[in-house]
Amino acid sequence: MYLIQGIAMEEEKTNFASAKRSTIEELLEEYDLVKSQKLITEIFGTIAGIAAIIDKNRQIVFANNDFLTSLGIETLDPILGKRLGEVISCIHSADEAYGCGTSLACAYCGAVNAILESQKTGLRSSKETRITTNVNGKQNSLDLNVSSTPIVLAGHTYYVLMLQDISNEKRRNALERIFFHDLLNSAGGLNGILAILKEGTDPEKARELITISEEASRDMVEEIVLHRQIRSAENGDLQVTIEPVNSMELIESTIRKINSHEVGKNKQTCIAEDCVNIYFETDKMLLQRVIINLVKNALEATEVHGEVIIGAESLSEKVRFWVKNEKVIPENVKMQLFQRSFSTKGHGRGIGTYSIKLLTENYLKGKVSFISNESDRTIFSVVLNKIFPADIAQR
Repeated sequence: MYLIQGIAMEEEKTNFASAKRSTIEELLEEYDLVKSQKLITEIFGTIAGIAAIIDKNRQIVFANNDFLTSLGIETLDPILGKRLGEVISCIHSADEAYGCGTSLACAYCGAVNAILESQKTGLRSSKETRITTNVNGKQNSLDLNVSSTPIVLAGHTYYVLMLQDISNEKRRNALERIFFHDLLNSAGGLNGILAILKEGTDPEKARELITISEEASRDMVEEIVLHRQIRSAENGDLQVTIEPVNSMELIESTIRKINSHEVGKNKQTCIAEDCVNIYFETDKMLLQRVIINLVKNALEATEVHGEVIIGAESLSEKVRFWVKNEKVIPENVKMQLFQRSFSTKGHGRGIGTYSIKLLTENYLKGKVSFISNESDRTIFSVVLNKIFPADIAQR
């Protein structure tokens, strides 16, 4: 039996890294040992950046001032004995009773893996990691470079953790690559159409090509607006405009937009038979952006001539929109799906599901979730209040 956050635990259960934790007595002894090492404390005082020392059970026994300042605390007391994920409020740190490192999602965490690798090899290990945090009900995505370096103090091995925040770099790279990728695709298509028109064609064919070119130019504007919205959302200054929205009209409009998009070619997007037709309050443009992204993702996972279904249902004081496709998501993808820089589409493409969660939970004050298994297949859900909170709305 030992103490975890002041609670006596009798079993050690884990889905990944060791669940064992040091007792409070052991932690205090480790802290005293580190403090007695004048050279170590002096070096830590000069380190520019976030740094901490952890013990063999991945628990913090010392931290530099930059680390404490980043957390808004003055002493080590509030974080002594905690693991990294618990300190920064990782959304998976409370999945299991034994905390950071013991959930299924932890197997894909670069921070935990860097520590485990340095413990195994006795050498410095450095890895990039994506961590989603939840502070005061607001989710935030971090991209960090985490290094773990073994040091020996009085015959005991500890590990120096160094954290470098690379979130801005990752965000900028992801946004720029996606922006230019999508914009170039639309511009290339438009250029091809204009080249055909320039060569001359019959009036009926010309009208069809003009319609297609209008759609291509609209897509270009949509891409610019999307990326401006995401940047504003991340900066915390995206404005919401609350108005009455009809569920069926929103879904029908979404399908019309999707049908003119490349991703919807030779695939069907259908409305569920039991889809409700109700009014509720939200920001119509942001919600449609969320649902369009959900449908695009579903269509990208759908085979040619396959089907994606959109529906809406009334849940007492809430409304739920859902999008279903037949592809089952692999376990490793499930664990990282909403992280900003993660993508199944290749390097620099991770923004779709992240933007869905960002807009829904931070601005529409709703909740995004999904299930994916052999019986239900894959269903993404967005649940919103029917009446938008008056103290949040900016009309």
